[in-house]
Amino acid sequence: MTYIYDVLLNFTEQNNPIEFFEWNKDDTLEHIKRIPLIKVSSKTLNDFTKYNIQVDKSLLDRIKEITIMYRKTKDLDYALLLSDTNRVVAFEFNKKGEIISRSSLLLDEEEEIIEESYDEKEEQLLYKKINKLSQENFLTRTEKNHQNYLLKEIDFLYKEKYKEKLQYLYEEIYSKDNLTIEEKYLKLKQDLLQKYTNKFEQLYKIVRLTYIKK
Repeated sequence: MTYIYDVLLNFTEQNNPIEFFEWNKDDTLEHIKRIPLIKVSSKTLNDFTKYNIQVDKSLLDRIKEITIMYRKTKDLDYALLLSDTNRVVAFEFNKKGEIISRSSLLLDEEEEIIEESYDEKEEQLLYKKINKLSQENFLTRTEKNHQNYLLKEIDFLYKEKYKEKLQYLYEEIYSKDNLTIEEKYLKLKQDLLQKYTNKFEQLYKIVRLTYIKK
């Protein structure tokens, strides 16, 4: 097994790893002294990032307590890096073999590991897909914050009976219709939760702008 030394990771229990350019000072970064690396197919890495996964016990036995941190901030009994020579993602597992956290890498460190993985032999890992992660889990940190902001805003407008403003936000997204204000509120909220698209990002900017002007 190949080991990678001296990398910085930002494990999060969110299903999508936070990209390095969205890391901030409040994150608990793990300075890793040593962590195992396994080269896999792009399909396997895609499964590990798009699904809740449970790996076979044989993999847990191979990686148990191999990962070492410079300063121990948590237990990392089962952790590894997976690379398909296009990207690298770190994973942490529980004792059952289920993924409990993921981390992206700093760009320069990822590039170095990708270069090293070219010389590795691709492995076939034993695992099962439990269920697919929901679309909202693939939002960036910024998009997730904007989504939450809009949800709070429309909740506030509806509960405080600011019907005109809620109507205005609704019509920025949809065409005029004969739905009741309650139906419009529910439609906005449901669509926001199901799929945060560019139209909602534009709506967020509109809402923020209205408060800045006050």
